Amino acid sequence: MRLILAANIKKALSVLCRGGFILLFIFVNINVSFGQVSKKESEKLVFFVTHPWIYLISSFIGGAEVEVSTLQIWNSNGDLIRADNGKILKDLDINSKIIALDENDSEKLGLSKQKFENIRFLYSKFPIDINAVSDPSIIPFVAHRVLVILSEWDATNYLYYQRRLAEFQARLSSSVLAGQVLKGIPICAMGSTSGILLQAAGCKIEKPAPEILEQWQKGKFNGLREYLDEKNSREVIIVADDDMPKALKKYLLSRKNVFHWVRPQLEKTDYPSFLHEQYISLWQRIIKKPLPGNKK
Repeated sequence: MRLILAANIKKALSVLCRGGFILLFIFVNINVSFGQVSKKESEKLVFFVTHPWIYLISSFIGGAEVEVSTLQIWNSNGDLIRADNGKILKDLDINSKIIALDENDSEKLGLSKQKFENIRFLYSKFPIDINAVSDPSIIPFVAHRVLVILSEWDATNYLYYQRRLAEFQARLSSSVLAGQVLKGIPICAMGSTSGILLQAAGCKIEKPAPEILEQWQKGKFNGLREYLDEKNSREVIIVADDDMPKALKKYLLSRKNVFHWVRPQLEKTDYPSFLHEQYISLWQRIIKKPLPGNKK
């Protein structure tokens, strides 16, 4: 009887030990898994960019493998201001990784190669205004330069960044293709950014003479009302954007028939999606207009 009892106890202890080992194995693996997640999070490539246009490109290409912050943002009026009242810029240390468009772009923020060894320039000198980066014919080239820098800092994820670049280019092309619903529609583009993007969609762009537009940009609105009335009489769509002087933008947006081409919202959308939404929003605005002959 004692032998049978001892054997049962031994068997029970063996089961408990095996169960304990299994529980220990599960516990260790769970902790290892969580540890790997935490480790992975800490291994993200952390860097800063000087401008929101560069942020839109680099955040898309970097995807889940990066943590990027922009030193400048657009406020609700579309004006370029320093992020977090300049605190992010002030808190940079000498080892911070930074991407700037060119040296002129970085100097505006007081950043120099001598102070920040890990600052990288997309161009030695960008030949046109930085807002032209939004042009679908230009932005893929800028995006490729971003890829080169990310791959320099994080070579192990080169193939991932390359795939993200390909996706960016494909979706950008798809957005421009969606904008073809506007092809041939007469547009009076009063701002530079919207004019570029609407021309890419195949719109028939009309603009005031450069010398007249310059006067309006300076706040001298002589002849502006008559100019806009003439466009309305021919059902030309007037578009204003955030690249124009405040006084001119305010005047244009006070008129109900002017479409506002807004800035992208950095944290809420990626650039291809934004571009698609803007094209479709303008199209919806156009098709809701009264048909000729049915105006009240």
